[in-house]
Amino acid sequence: MVIAMTIRESVPTDGPVWTIVLAAGSGRRFGMTPKQYELLGDDRVIDHSLAVSRAAADHVVVVLAPGQEREGAELVETGAADVAVIGGSERADSVRAALAVIDEDAAVIVVHDAARPLASGQLHKAVVAAVHAGADAAIPAVPVTDTIKRIAHDHEGRSVVAETPDRSTLVAVQTPQAFRADILRDAHASSAGATDDAALVEAIGGTVIVIDGEATNIKITGPNDLAIAAILFETLG
Repeated sequence: MVIAMTIRESVPTDGPVWTIVLAAGSGRRFGMTPKQYELLGDDRVIDHSLAVSRAAADHVVVVLAPGQEREGAELVETGAADVAVIGGSERADSVRAALAVIDEDAAVIVVHDAARPLASGQLHKAVVAAVHAGADAAIPAVPVTDTIKRIAHDHEGRSVVAETPDRSTLVAVQTPQAFRADILRDAHASSAGATDDAALVEAIGGTVIVIDGEATNIKITGPNDLAIAAILFETLG
């Protein structure tokens, strides 16, 4: 469901760039206030994510949870977003709700989590540049520093180590992630069961390249993350 929409002229690029900002999470770990509406400095988490998305794209779609129609209308009225829509119960449903309102002439579509307010403008531009350079999709990632174990359950129901992957081959993926618009649409129209956008592109044979992410680009999922983000926010200035 579209809440509100404004028309904004496109800036000169190889083609219009649209950014989808996903903010439909319930944020139960924060209690009554969804995480995207918590303050980070003087502004809300969602405001930071929308501002950097706005600076790096021609158009911005924000996806909100049911019941947040008023917030969506305000974000469009203030110019923080061009379109506000209501998302679904799953991430893929929310992305598809946004895809439904994005113009057919879009060249690149960026998907960004509102819960990553510290992603830099340079990172947004870097993933878009990678798609302009020929990639079907570009995702930022950082090295995995912890040892990762794949577990299984034995006949007694206990968790046991099944494998220790070589962590030099592993990365932790972040957003923003950029996609050729036609590839992302095809991926979401496919019957692939993956819920992650990049995994959907992989499933239809698309090429997903990995670029350097940012250590400060943490995802806020709980109060501890917000406290760390506040320290990083002050440090980054």
